[in-house]
Amino acid sequence: MRDYLQGKRCMVWSFMGNSRMYQALRDYGDRLDTVGIFTFEVDITGTISETGTGISTMMPYINKWPHIKWMLTVMNHGAASIFTALRNNTGGAKDKFLTELVRIMRKYPWCAGVDIDLERGGEYENRAAANALFRDIYNTVKNYNPAKLVNICLPGMTGVNGSVGGENWCVYADLDAYCDTASIMSYGMAWAGSAPGPVSPRSWLEGIYDYASKAMRPEKIFMGLPGYGWNWQIYDTPENLGKSYRGTSNTYYAARLWMAGGYNFTNDAPPQPFIPILAYWDDYDKVPYAFPQVYDFMEGADAVSREYPLLTGTYNRRHYLTAYGKEQKAEFGDVIVDRGGSPDSYSGIVSVSEGMVTLGDNGSATYRFSVPAVGTYDVAVRICYPFWDKNGIYVSLDGGRRHFTESRLWWPYWRSAFWISLAEKAQLSAGTHTVTVSVDVKGVQFYGFRVCTAFREYASAGEAAFTLSPRQFIDVDGNPCRPDKGFKLTLEMLRRKPDSALVWYEDFRDYGVLETNYWSVLSGSWTVWRSEEYSMERVYSQLEGSGQLAWQYSGFEELHLRARLAFPADGSGKAGVFCGDVFCCLNIDTQRVELYKGSTLLGSYSQTISRTSNADLRGNPAMYTVEMRIRGNRVRVYSGASYTLRFTASINGFSGGYAGYRSDSRTVCELLRLGDAWAYEPYERFDVTFPDGRVTQYGRIQRNNAVWDEEYQVFTLTVDVEEGSTRSGEISLDYDFFHSHLMELSCGNDYTVKVTPRDINIWISRLFLGDADGFSILYYQDVDSLVYWANEAAYRWRLRGIAIWSLGQEDMRLWEALPKQI
Repeated sequence: MRDYLQGKRCMVWSFMGNSRMYQALRDYGDRLDTVGIFTFEVDITGTISETGTGISTMMPYINKWPHIKWMLTVMNHGAASIFTALRNNTGGAKDKFLTELVRIMRKYPWCAGVDIDLERGGEYENRAAANALFRDIYNTVKNYNPAKLVNICLPGMTGVNGSVGGENWCVYADLDAYCDTASIMSYGMAWAGSAPGPVSPRSWLEGIYDYASKAMRPEKIFMGLPGYGWNWQIYDTPENLGKSYRGTSNTYYAARLWMAGGYNFTNDAPPQPFIPILAYWDDYDKVPYAFPQVYDFMEGADAVSREYPLLTGTYNRRHYLTAYGKEQKAEFGDVIVDRGGSPDSYSGIVSVSEGMVTLGDNGSATYRFSVPAVGTYDVAVRICYPFWDKNGIYVSLDGGRRHFTESRLWWPYWRSAFWISLAEKAQLSAGTHTVTVSVDVKGVQFYGFRVCTAFREYASAGEAAFTLSPRQFIDVDGNPCRPDKGFKLTLEMLRRKPDSALVWYEDFRDYGVLETNYWSVLSGSWTVWRSEEYSMERVYSQLEGSGQLAWQYSGFEELHLRARLAFPADGSGKAGVFCGDVFCCLNIDTQRVELYKGSTLLGSYSQTISRTSNADLRGNPAMYTVEMRIRGNRVRVYSGASYTLRFTASINGFSGGYAGYRSDSRTVCELLRLGDAWAYEPYERFDVTFPDGRVTQYGRIQRNNAVWDEEYQVFTLTVDVEEGSTRSGEISLDYDFFHSHLMELSCGNDYTVKVTPRDINIWISRLFLGDADGFSILYYQDVDSLVYWANEAAYRWRLRGIAIWSLGQEDMRLWEALPKQI
């Protein structure tokens, strides 16, 4: 006979203790399969005390619904010290804990078993001891009474080492044998201290259950879903609001009351008006959300104008603006003379082409120009250094010669033409004058010059203008309303930690990249696979081959090198980055990150490295990052997606040389990045020009042991330390909020605000104009959201059912939509 409840079981916990929790137990107990009685707390000695829901308050429902599996939930309230003591049996804590489990089951013989909720178990190295703990729990319960059940609450994992919250001790496949059922706590991706968003976003849920349904028997698994939401206050910093975090937890009914205009941010009383608002439906994540007391909002891509190099991008359906590099902006005042690169005469080896000359042996080119009247002028020249060894040229004005050269590896204008001042406030007579260029280093390109009234140049990451359009709302009484004090503008921005000042970023996406003169095959054979072979667009690509591929330059010494690579199904040996005879690599045979000088191993760090099947190599490769930073005779070695320092080593007799990518056997590489060893680019500061003309700077972090370059907004360390030690401020890896001053704007009018990034890689995500007394972003769960994911659990992943945290927070309409369990 077909089990119509297959995949439709429902578990809840008795955490809330509110009237709706007891109402649901009374009226809808027939919809529940399992209830975790949230009463039992274990301490660091292994002793269990009763601190949560009173058992006496649960007895009427226990007696009314004998079909429910009433589990005794034992938790550590997220205390890592308690999990550690139990795992390591510190002072006999595990032994005591096991006897305590038997004690509480004897005390409450009606229970179906125990529900183990242990959190903060740490990293992967704790895996074996954690497995042993859960094995011993399971065996203890079964030895006491084979009919008793064990449910374990597990963190959301998208793979081995795939925790977003530091719970990498948990490996689903290891724990499958030590439970009757498992509730995966796949709620909490968004929380009080995170950026606003769905509590359980689709991408996270899909990653978890694609993995879990293969690692464990799916019929054991409850999909954890939230009954609650969060309301994040975004009109000021948490410190100024007297809060630890922006977010406040909301039940479904609290969220609904916000929609109906029942709450506000002035203690639910005047002066802020009570405004009914619309909720939006996110049809991708299947969750409702709203913006209480927000009068206008827009995404970065909604800018009414933007200046290159700001570009639009999309991530998780968010349309942002960012700049990946800076462009030189040049201003000339009134241009008196504008000459291209074609000279009036030349000598020696000079290559003349449309708009420029390239100087070779003894090359010299002469340009004659006239000014109409005596005066003070600025003269700017436009040149290009095509490569690191083509970096010097002489330019003279009426015989006064200047030497232009550049030796900084990170200098942003390599391989691009740029303007630079030849003379400032030069006194020029009316009539003819001469500019002469002559060779210093062969290959430098000269594009011409301008004589003007005022020359200025600067590096720019662009600028974007937005229109703010506050409109009048209608309050709960039907009256027009507006903010009492005025408005605030909050910008949602994504900043990042600094990275080494960029020298070269190679993702191999440009067509024919290896055919340029920038690369040299020192050994082996290399090709570039392109997802669209003949496309002239920048499509996803992979370098593949074995041997050594290097930049065509042998003068590297101090640098920062990073590669992101994958080993194919038949991959073996070592692959990574090199400079001269120093090789930093991943060794799939030894499962280590290793550093060599010549054939001598200088250091290593153990980590798991997997091969990628042929079917996944192009579309879903297991990419690993490895990098090294060479400063003098010290090398720092990093690996992992967060660029974690693994070890340092000393090198003797290092003289530098070629640098690039090296692989013993065939591997694929999707990124090869070269940076400066000492200089860093920050990804943190932006300026805002408000409608009243005020300009406010945001985000810049002060640093010690560093020297700033004001022109390019980079900094160079003065001591050999990790960058993080130079600053006290941290940068969130999530969206963050920055707030304006109080603005007196009128509803019905339009206003312009400009956002000017001073650094690259900052995402301009969203702008919110709201009531200065308070405004927020609210995400919550309703019946449609929970039913959608309940169906996915049943029919897509064939799980046991859903587990809702927690009873009394949910939309009560849910229970009418779920099947009866009896």
